[in-house]
Amino acid sequence: MEEVDKILILTLNHLGCDIDEEMKTVGSFGIEKVVGGVVRCLHAICSDCDLPTSLPQNMAQRFRAAAAIAQAVKDTGYPGDIGYQSLLYPSEADLRRIFMFLIEKLPRDSSPVSDEPINKATLIHREAKKKVSEALSQPWIPPHCRHIVRKNSSHASLTKYGTAHTQGFTSKPFRGYEDPSQFSTEMKNYYGNHLRRVTMLVGYNCLLATLLNTHAAQLEGEKFIPSGNNIKNNNEKVNLEPLMSERNVPKAVHSTPPADLAVLSIQATSIKSGAQESDTTSMEGKTTDQKAAASSEEDAARSREECLASLEEEVANVKNKINECTQGMEDAQDALAKLTDEIAQEEELTKEKSKDAKTMQRTSSLLPESDVNIQKLKAALKNSEEKMGRLQQQWNAHREPLSEQLARLTLEMEDKKKNKEKILENIGSLRDKMKAMVQEASRKESAEAQLKEQVEKITKDVNRSVYTKRIIDISAKVRKQKQEIDRVLADTRTIQKEINILSGKLERTFTVVEGTAYKEAANNERVRQVYRAVAAVHEGCGELVDIVRETGATQREISDLREQVDLEKTKNVEEKLEQLRVDLNQVKKENASLKKQIA
Repeated sequence: MEEVDKILILTLNHLGCDIDEEMKTVGSFGIEKVVGGVVRCLHAICSDCDLPTSLPQNMAQRFRAAAAIAQAVKDTGYPGDIGYQSLLYPSEADLRRIFMFLIEKLPRDSSPVSDEPINKATLIHREAKKKVSEALSQPWIPPHCRHIVRKNSSHASLTKYGTAHTQGFTSKPFRGYEDPSQFSTEMKNYYGNHLRRVTMLVGYNCLLATLLNTHAAQLEGEKFIPSGNNIKNNNEKVNLEPLMSERNVPKAVHSTPPADLAVLSIQATSIKSGAQESDTTSMEGKTTDQKAAASSEEDAARSREECLASLEEEVANVKNKINECTQGMEDAQDALAKLTDEIAQEEELTKEKSKDAKTMQRTSSLLPESDVNIQKLKAALKNSEEKMGRLQQQWNAHREPLSEQLARLTLEMEDKKKNKEKILENIGSLRDKMKAMVQEASRKESAEAQLKEQVEKITKDVNRSVYTKRIIDISAKVRKQKQEIDRVLADTRTIQKEINILSGKLERTFTVVEGTAYKEAANNERVRQVYRAVAAVHEGCGELVDIVRETGATQREISDLREQVDLEKTKNVEEKLEQLRVDLNQVKKENASLKKQIA
C-alpha cells in the first residue's frame, strides 16, 4: 500500500495539492488535505464543478459542504457508500478507495507524468499558465466599463472580470477641523471628549474618497487666499486675484476666505505708505541717535555694576543669617532631647516610689489586728494552694494529650522532612536526566538538520520508467502471492483428503477390532480386557481428534479476531469520537448563540 499511496500523492500534487513530503500515506492527510484533494479531482473530472476547496468554519455550513462534495463523488459513479462522515471523519481504507476511484476517472491528459522534477516552482508555473489561459479565454472589458459590470453582475462574474475588489469613488460632505490655536476652552473640551471620528461621520466605504476630496478642496482654497505670514517685507506686492473663479471653489472647504477682499488690499497699501515715511525720517536722526546711544550705554553699565555689588552684599548677609539661625535651631533641638530623656527617667522613678508607698500603706493597715490578719492570710494562702493544686491537675489533664499530639506531629514532621529530602533527590536526578535529554535532543536536532541537508542534495527527479518499474514489481509480488496462496490451498486440500482417508481407516479398524474382541470376550478374560482397552483407546482417540479440531477452529477464530482488531485500530475510532465530541460542542455553542440572537 505504500507504493500505491506514493502514486496517489504524486498525482494529487500534479493536480495542485500542496502535500508535504513528510506525509507518506493517505491516512496522514488532514481534513483540509482530504477535502482539497477530492475537490481538485472533481474539478479535473468536471470543469463545471464549483465546489470550494476548503470547508467553512461554521459547523452547519461545514456539514452542508461536506455533504455536497460527497454527493458530487456519488454522481461521478462511486460504487461504495460515501457521506459527509467519509470526509469529516475518514478512515485510511475508505480514503484510499475514494482517491483511487477519482484518479481512475481523471481524463488522460489531466494528470500527465513528465520527466521534469515535481517541486513547488513547477506547480506554481503550471497554475499560473492555467490562470493565464483562462483569463485569455474571457472577453476583455475596458476599465471605464467595469463599474457597469459591477452594478449589474453577481459576485462570480465580478471575480471573473477582476472587479470584485473595486469600489465607486463616492465622497460625502465633510467640514475639516479648524486651527487648534484659535479654540476656546469649551471648543477644546468638545473636540477632545465628544467629537466623533471621521469614520463614524462618513463611514468606511466613503472614507478615502471623502478625505481626498476635502484635502483637495483645502489645497485649492490655500492657492487663491494667501495667509498673512506669506508677506515677507514691505516691498513685495500682494496679489489678491484668485487663481480660479468663485464658482469653482468647493463648498466644503474648511478655511473660507474673508467676506471682503478689499480689506486686505487696504491693509497692504497702508503697510507700504508707512514704510516709505519711515525711510525719509530715518536718515535725519541718524547721527544724533548714535551719540545719545553711546552715553546711555555707559550710564547703564555703571548702574548695573553698582546694583550687582549691592545685591551680592545683601545675598552674603542673608546667607550668614541663615547659617546662624540653623545653628541655633540645632542647639535647641539637642537641649530639648536631653530634657525629654530626663523627664522620662523622673517619671519612671516616681512610678516605682508610688508602688512602694502603696505596699507600705497596706502593710501598716494590717498591724493593729495582726492575729486576725495572720489567720486570714493563712486561710487565703491555703485556698491559694488548693486552687493551685486543682489548676495543676487541670493542666496535667490538658498537657498529656497535647504532649502526645506534639510527639506525633514531631514524628510526622520528621517523616515529611525525610520525604522532602527524597523528593529533592528525585528532583535533582530528574534535572540531571532533563539536562541529558536536552543534550540528546540537541544532538538529534543537529543530526536531523544534517540528514535534511543530505535529503535536499539528493535528486528528486521522478520519471515514468521508475513508476512503471514499481507497478511491474507490485504486479509481480501480487502474482507471486497468488501462486503461494494457490499452493497453500492445494496443500490444504491434500492434507484434508489424507485426514479423511486416515479417519475412515481408523474407524473401520476400530470397528473390526471391537467386533472381533466382543465375540471372543465371552469365553476369554484376556480378550475381555483387550476389548475394554481397545474401547478406551477408541474413545480417547476420538476425544483427541475433537480437541484438535476445536483447537484449529479456535486458532482460526483468534486470527480472525486479531485481523478485525487491527482493522478497527486502523479506523482510528477514538480520534473520530474525539473529533465528533469537539464538533458537537461547537454545534451547541452555535445553537446557543443563535438562540441569544433570536431572543
